[in-house]
Amino acid sequence: MCDCTRDLCPACPPAFTVILFSHGTSMPYRPVMKSRNHCPGCLSDSLSVVYEESYGGPGISSYMARHYEGNASSAADACSYELVRCNSCTLAFQKQVPDDRLLDEIYNGWVPGTELDRTHRNYSLDDYRYLAEQVQFVIQYFGVPPGELSVLDFGFGWAHWSRMAMAYGCDVYGVELSEERLRHGRSVGIKVVELADLPAKKFHFIHTEQVFEHMTEPRAVLERLAQALAADGLIKISVPNAGPSLKKLARHGDFSALSPAHQMPIAPLEHVNAFNHDSLVAFGKTLGLKPVRPNFFKLYNSASGMLAAKNLARVLARPFYRHIFPRSTFVYFAHA
Repeated sequence: MCDCTRDLCPACPPAFTVILFSHGTSMPYRPVMKSRNHCPGCLSDSLSVVYEESYGGPGISSYMARHYEGNASSAADACSYELVRCNSCTLAFQKQVPDDRLLDEIYNGWVPGTELDRTHRNYSLDDYRYLAEQVQFVIQYFGVPPGELSVLDFGFGWAHWSRMAMAYGCDVYGVELSEERLRHGRSVGIKVVELADLPAKKFHFIHTEQVFEHMTEPRAVLERLAQALAADGLIKISVPNAGPSLKKLARHGDFSALSPAHQMPIAPLEHVNAFNHDSLVAFGKTLGLKPVRPNFFKLYNSASGMLAAKNLARVLARPFYRHIFPRSTFVYFAHA
């Protein structure tokens, strides 16, 4: 296995520029992997190996070729996909992770393009309904006018959740790394901020969707977000559930035996933290955060508002009044 924590590793290219003074030139930087020897959640160093395979091995290399559609370089080939589990908080994670330059190469070079128009085109009515339900729940939870809610969308991507929250009137801030998505976020009205510049105790709600599984240092990020959360605020963390994938991997002992759906939560190089429910709850608790079980009335009512008695009659009667009652002034028109 490659020990990529050293400045000069015989198995991997150097992690810095080598100056060739005799010719006045330099060798280009080559991205490398770095090693996480402590749990990224609770910082324990008591770890057990779950699975290990070289990036040049048959299971991992076939995944890389398929997933990146032939765009992946050989930068990681001399290292290993080493999945370990923390014996303290049970978080599973990849011990060898890309450095910043390799992360940039992966997300801006290897990952197949996801153009904005294609992303929007693939969103269905149910997808938008789901976003609306989430935003409605947040507004109901705090019980104040939407315009009084300050929310942060961390890793906002193409701003689907942010735009929905803005449509309801919330005051929306966002953090994002991709320059292309930052430009898009600004263009639709998100108040873009840097993680390091987040104001203390500012946000009623912090939204993170499919973010923490990607982070090489998730604890530092969650600590910063917790500092920016209001005293009565909520933070949502949604990540892939790696539990079934880890069980199948333990049973088969072969990454290639997993289906693409089960490979996804433990994807090499990208999903470097493999959470299940217990390890996610433990992750939050290490930074003084406790899980909240939302009121089921508010959860179900956020879908339509029909469970509130004052809304039920209006929701049931409005379609009849508008479209059955003959003198309504609410009319849809089409070509005759």
